[in-house]
Formats: sequence, C-alpha cells, structure tokens
Amino acid sequence: MFDEKLLDVERDVIGDIWQNSEIHRNMLYMADELGSRFAGTESEKKAQKYMVEKLREYGYENAHGDEFTYYGWKRGPLTLEMVAPFQREFKAIALAMSPGGEVEAEVVNLGTGSPEEFEAIDPEAVKGKIVLCSSATSPSMKRVHRRTKYGYAVKYGAVGFIFMNHNPGQLPPTGSLRPAYKMGGEIPGIGVSLETGSLMLRLAKGKTLKVRFQDESRVVPNSVSANIVAELPGTSKRDEWIVVGGHYDGHDIAQGALDNLSATAVTMEMARVLKRYEGRFKRSIRFICFACEEIGVTGSTSYVDKHQDEMRDIAIMVNLELGGLAYKDGTQHAAFTVYQPPKLKKALKDFSAETNYPMSVYTGTSAASDHWPFYMQGVPTIYMHAELSPRLLIVGRGWGHTTADMMDKVDPRNLQEGAMVLARLLMRLANREEEIAEHTPLDAIITHLEETGMRKTLEIQRKWHPHSVR
Repeated sequence: MFDEKLLDVERDVIGDIWQNSEIHRNMLYMADELGSRFAGTESEKKAQKYMVEKLREYGYENAHGDEFTYYGWKRGPLTLEMVAPFQREFKAIALAMSPGGEVEAEVVNLGTGSPEEFEAIDPEAVKGKIVLCSSATSPSMKRVHRRTKYGYAVKYGAVGFIFMNHNPGQLPPTGSLRPAYKMGGEIPGIGVSLETGSLMLRLAKGKTLKVRFQDESRVVPNSVSANIVAELPGTSKRDEWIVVGGHYDGHDIAQGALDNLSATAVTMEMARVLKRYEGRFKRSIRFICFACEEIGVTGSTSYVDKHQDEMRDIAIMVNLELGGLAYKDGTQHAAFTVYQPPKLKKALKDFSAETNYPMSVYTGTSAASDHWPFYMQGVPTIYMHAELSPRLLIVGRGWGHTTADMMDKVDPRNLQEGAMVLARLLMRLANREEEIAEHTPLDAIITHLEETGMRKTLEIQRKWHPHSVR
C-alpha cells in the first residue's frame, strides 16, 4: 500500500495537473511556434533550448542537453512519374534515411510487405525492381514495421521502395528506413498516398507497371543532436534511478503533435509537479526527452551507449509513446505494456486495483521505441499508452507520420488523465521499499528474441547487435 504520509502529496499533484494547463501551453508553443523538431533542423535546436530553459524554470539547475553524433538526413525535392503503361506524374515524398538517387524500374506489388508475402515469392521476382507495399495489417493480422518491409526489399535485391498509406485522405506517409545511429538507407524509398498508389495499380491492371523517381534527399554523417535530461535526486535509495521519458522529435512534414510531442509535454509535466516534493522520494528520477527517435530510435540508443556503466543502477525505465492517449476521437484511457520482466505485470495490476483506475496491462516485445536500448541492457522496461482496440489493427498509426499530425488532433484532457495516472505510478515506484524488479541477463534476452522470432526481424532491420549498443 502507498505510504499514508504521501497521500496528501498525491492529492496535491493530481489537483495541480488537472487545474494547470502547462501541458497544453508547452505543446502549443513547441508545435505551433517551433514546428516539427525533426533531427537536424533549426526547429530541433530551438526546442532543445526551450526544454532546458523550461526545466530550469521548474527548478532543475541540472537540466542539460546530452550530445551525441549520428547519421543525419536532409529531405530534398522528389519527383515520381509512371512511364508504363501510361505516362503520368504523381505526388510523393521521400522516406527518412533514403539515400536519394534516381531509379527507373518495373514495380512489383508485395501487398502489405509482410515477411510471409516476401517469403512466398522467388527473390528473383524482386531483384532489380521497385517494391511497392502498403502500411496495412498483414494477412495474418499482424502489424509489420515499415523498416522490416524495407529490409526485405533490400535483401531481395530491389532497387527502390514505395510505401503506400492504407488510410484515405491523400496523405503520403513518411518514416525511417534504417537506424540512424549506425547507417543510412541502401536504396531510395518514397511514400505515396492510398489514392496515388491505388490509381497507379488500377492504371496498370493486367500490364507491367514501370515508374521513375528522382530523390534529392541525402544522408548527413557526423550530425550532432542532444537528449534533454533533468534529475530529481532521491533520499535513502538515491543511487537507484527511475528513468521516464519519450521522444520530442516529430517528422519534418508536420508538427508531430501526437507522435510524440504529447509524451514530451507529459514528461516535462512530471518533472514540474514532482520537483516541489524533492526529498520525499526514496529513489531518484531521471526525466529524459529523447531526440531522433523517428530515425531508428537513435537518441535513446546513443544515450544508453554513452552511459552503459549507469544501466545497472536503473531500477526501471518507463517509456511514453502517448500519440494514442492524445487523440481527440473519444476518451483514451491509459494502459501499460510490460516488456521485461513478466513479474511487473502483477505490480501494475496491483497499482490499478489500489488506485481504483481500471486499466489493461499487456506483455510484449517491440524494438520500435525508446525503451528498446534499455531493454537490451536488461533494464526492467514498461510502456505507457492508450487502451488497445480493434480499430488499431485497421488504422495503424492513423494521422501519425503524415502531414495531418497537428495540434487540432490532440485532446489535452486525455493527456491530463494520462499524466495523473503516471504521476501516481511514479510516486509509488519511487517509494517502494522492496526492489522494483530484477534485471534480465543478456543470454535470457537473446533466447527470448530467438524463440519469439524477433531476432529474424531485427536482422532484417539491421538492428541485431546484442553485444554492442550501436
């Protein structure tokens, strides 16, 4: 049970979050005035400065940017033209980490681009061609990451990659192709809307579809970015750290309000509301707003690589991808996924019962967000998000990774609710007398990834390097 002495603190914190509009103010400024915060842009630099200044305003004199180098990327002009069976120009955008270049080749339609669809064909059917696939859920009802689809296209010898949105609205999707902490893409990749992709396929029905696209984007080695860090020291367990955070970068085509400025604003809100109670928490809390997540989970990977000797002191990492929780379309209650160890599921269920906040707690494994490098170091990791629904399998990212990811899609009430739940959890974790959870040995992690088939996925994505962080 929660320490009775801290119940008054909890009530004050909940009231502060509900009465204060700081989450929304921070989001409005960073989205409307600063922009996407995409890696390597002026918007990113301004956001870094703003977050450090805000955290210092909240009382964190230790707030700072923790720099790292990576393979950056700069978007360039792009043209897409059908050359057979008809000649016609179409709108498209480059996918992040595309190396650029000019490609002209036959297009092979691989459906949703799932592993089973690739593995059902002869690789020679893809070699020298351009792969087209959609963002839709696979035939086996699984969501397959774009980087997996691209990885198969590269492995099979494709010379280009076209990623088609499966949601309507004339919204070509973006997204990264390779992990920028170690490399850029090998072949050019572009995104097209559902309407554009469908029209090309209709025009070529029963005939050979051939396209040409020229992408002037480029990879920029030795780029520099920074994770934004602030620390709240604990008392009797001050050498045990709770890490909580999410990424502040969005894609350069929109504000990235849902994905993932929403989580950045909640991370900063946690820092704000808990600071005044410094000295009341046993464990220390480190708040991190990660950079460059949208180009292969690069900021958090670089952070873990730079601070490997500190990983053993992290009691738990709480990752926030609050795009779903920020959506306006209906109340989105908070839920959690446990990545490791499994015993944390019971702890979160107990938290749900104690706080009388009904919520689902799932277990899973995913490499596509900022918990991943911590996970690979054995750190206990959990992920806060919105309740899952059948709709998720249909719409996937929804507005995410498109020009529509703007502030008008955000409901600040949902974010306030999520922030209140998170604050209550963090206070309990910080003051838990017993160990939060044990670290997981690397050999056990590797065995799990092999048994679940994740190793194969990571190899395709060029993210399989269990004995090195990056």
